[in-house]
Amino acid sequence: MTTIVLTHGAFHGSWCFEPLVAELEGRGVTTALVDLPLTDLTEDAAAVTAVLDSIDGPVILLGHSYGGAVVTVAGNHRSVERLVYLAALGPDAGELGSGGPMTIGEQFLTTMRVDDNGLPFIDPEFAAQVFYPDIDPADAARWATKLRSGNAGGTVIVEKAAWRSTPSTYVVCTDDPILLVDGQRAVAERMGADVVEMPGDHSPMVARPAELADILVALLD
Repeated sequence: MTTIVLTHGAFHGSWCFEPLVAELEGRGVTTALVDLPLTDLTEDAAAVTAVLDSIDGPVILLGHSYGGAVVTVAGNHRSVERLVYLAALGPDAGELGSGGPMTIGEQFLTTMRVDDNGLPFIDPEFAAQVFYPDIDPADAARWATKLRSGNAGGTVIVEKAAWRSTPSTYVVCTDDPILLVDGQRAVAERMGADVVEMPGDHSPMVARPAELADILVALLD
């Protein structure tokens, strides 16, 4: 049985996949979650590898946002039969985790701050509207309270990009205010990935979990 391993992005934790996991498990799909330390790309990829090592059988490895850079490194694991990039970065060998033809939304960049430890975080005043604009504002505010500071890749260079040797699917979120749609499409084109487009913001695992689950289940056929 194939397991779908879900890898979150910057500022988040595995909690962001709770609505999606409920949808997938309701369809009989086995899932596994990764909590990234958000220290640098090497340590984040090691966290994914540890989860992959614990799973018997094939894996579909999903990375959301910065998590795309992480699965690009960790996805070279022998158990990974497909990569899924969800509104995600997709660097190539020789690039930083943030590398590639991606366009970052100006609104997102203007809300980024640095904490007393030198770690970036998103201004709480704007976090809900940046990450979760498609859901009820009160619910978005509750989700936003879980966000944390942390590095997203650091200065680590990708040595081997898994998408060059592993079949990949890119899920484009067409209304994403963080990773803009043209950049997502450009990353997917460079990968030669299969492309699925869905409407909505940067966080479909929260705002559109049923629709996203349908896309993932179709990959299991």
